[in-house]
Amino acid sequence: MRRRMYLAAAMLTLALGLAGCGGKSQEAANGAEAGATEASQAPEAEEGGKEGQEETQAAMTEAQKSETEKAGTEGQETSGEAAAAVNHSGFLFESGGVTMGMNEDVAPIVSGLGDYNNYAESPSCAFNGLDKIYSYNGFDLYTYPKGKKDYVNSVYFTDDTVSTPEGIRLGSTTEEMLAAYGEDYTEEYGVYTYTKEKSALSFIVTDGIIESIEYVAITE
Repeated sequence: MRRRMYLAAAMLTLALGLAGCGGKSQEAANGAEAGATEASQAPEAEEGGKEGQEETQAAMTEAQKSETEKAGTEGQETSGEAAAAVNHSGFLFESGGVTMGMNEDVAPIVSGLGDYNNYAESPSCAFNGLDKIYSYNGFDLYTYPKGKKDYVNSVYFTDDTVSTPEGIRLGSTTEEMLAAYGEDYTEEYGVYTYTKEKSALSFIVTDGIIESIEYVAITE
């Protein structure tokens, strides 16, 4: 792109130079023929030079506009490719316009969520590195380390200001949960667990009311 812009600028500079030389040559020829003719032709030469400059400036503006539009298009394509690179799967949670799934790279998620209320870390019992906890309004985000990155391990609801995409929150009823997720669950001691791909969604129910919601990653 820079090479094309350089070549375009060089061609426009050359055009400007030729226009200037043409104007000066005409003026010199007119001066050699007669002083009166020179005086009468000078405004015309100046006008022609001005028109040439205006045309050149218009060409430069059009070229710059074309390059700007192309750069914007390329930027949009790059942004689209980056967005398309996230392959969401399993149960998903959404907050602040950020969608997250279990086992996903947590870096863009934390960046998208913005400032957290609290942060904690500790040596991982199952992985090599640190387990981390990011606390936000309504939920805690837990991560696990793998290689040089951290991944989503679980999302735990801390109050009823957040809900699942299906509208289930702390305080919802068992009937509402079943209407949203169906009968394909396992239940033990009041803990209802739904499994989808490499993620699980668990609800702890007491007297027909949901008192705990947690997304959990299924890891190898």
